[in-house]
Amino acid sequence: MMVFDRTSLAFIQKCEEMARNIFTQIGFKVLRSRFEFNKYLYPISIVVFEGRELGFFDSKFYQIGLNKKLIYSAKDSVIRDILRHEIAHYLTFLHYPNFSGPHGSEFKEICQRFGFEDEIAKATIDLLSANENKEGDLESERVLDKVQKLLKLAESSNTHEAELATIKANELLIKHSLNHLDTKVDETIYLDRPLVYPRSNSKLVAIYEILTHFLVRPVISHGHKQCSLEICGPKTNVILARYVAEFLDRQLEHLWLETKKESGLQGQRAKNSFMLGVASGFHEKMKRSEESLEPTNKKALTVVKKQLEVNLNIVYKRLGSTRSTHQMDHEARNAGIEKGKKLSINKGVETSGPKLTLGWRKS
Repeated sequence: MMVFDRTSLAFIQKCEEMARNIFTQIGFKVLRSRFEFNKYLYPISIVVFEGRELGFFDSKFYQIGLNKKLIYSAKDSVIRDILRHEIAHYLTFLHYPNFSGPHGSEFKEICQRFGFEDEIAKATIDLLSANENKEGDLESERVLDKVQKLLKLAESSNTHEAELATIKANELLIKHSLNHLDTKVDETIYLDRPLVYPRSNSKLVAIYEILTHFLVRPVISHGHKQCSLEICGPKTNVILARYVAEFLDRQLEHLWLETKKESGLQGQRAKNSFMLGVASGFHEKMKRSEESLEPTNKKALTVVKKQLEVNLNIVYKRLGSTRSTHQMDHEARNAGIEKGKKLSINKGVETSGPKLTLGWRKS
C-alpha cells in the first residue's frame, strides 16, 4: 500500500533527485522528471509504500517503490544502492522486454554494462532486521473487525435490521476518519491498487462508484497496457475498500450470471448496463442510509469527504475525467438496480506481517 504524508513526500523528493543523478552518471539525458531512452522519454517516478518488499520496480507504471521504513533506518548511501538496483530493473525492462527472470542473465548484464557493483545485483539486502518487530495497526484492526461484523448483519433478511447495520457501519467509519482529522497531526494518506484489468470496463466503473461510499477516493488509472482501480484515503478505510473491491469483483459476476438465468438477458451491452445499474441501486441504498444519520454525523461526513478531496489533490497532481459511452439496455439496468439495492458486502478482512525483500513487478 502506498503512503503520502509530509515526511514521505519530502523523502520522495530527495530520492527522485538521487535517481536523476544516477541516470545522469550512467550517461542518460535527464530532464526535470524524465530520462531519454531510444528517443522516448520515460518518467522518474518514486512512491513510498508499506509492505513486504524493501523496494520494487513496477513496469506497468514505470514506477520505483521504496519501503517507508527506509525513511527512518537507512543511510543515504544504502538508499542509493537500492535505487541503483531498481533502476537496473527499469533498464532491464527497457532493453529486454521479454527477459528470462527478474535477476537473471539480462539483469546482471545491465548491472555490468552501467558499472553497478556486484552488491547491487543481489536480490536481498541485509537491512532493517532490528526494526521488523513492530507490525500491524491495532486501532485499525479493531475498527475493521467491528465494521466487518456490521456488514455481515447487513445480509439479514430483516430489512430494518439490515439497513440499521449499514447505517452503523457508515457511522463507525465516519467517526474513525473524523477522529484522525481532529488529532491535528500530519495524517498519512494511503494508496492501494486492488484491481487491474487490460482495459477499463463497466464492472470496474461500477466498483469505482460503490467504493465512494466507503470513505475513500477511488480513481481509475491507465498504465502500460493495463487499467487499474486505485483507492486513497485513511489506512483503515483503504484496507476495507481493498477487500470490498475484491469481493465485488467476484460478486458482480455472480449477480450477472444469476440475473441472466432469471431474465434471459444476453450480450455485452446488457452486461454493461446491468453492472452500472447495480452501482446505481447501491447508491440509492446508501443515500437512504446517509439521510438516516444523526445531524452531527451528517456534518462529520461532509468534513471527511472534503478532506478526501484534499488528499486526492496531494496524491494526484494531474487528474482528468472520462465519461462512459456504453449504450444502455434499460431492462438490464433496471435488473441491476434491484440487485444493487439488496447488495451486501460480506467478505472478511485479514492482515499479515511483511518481510522485506527487493522486488520486481512485471506487466
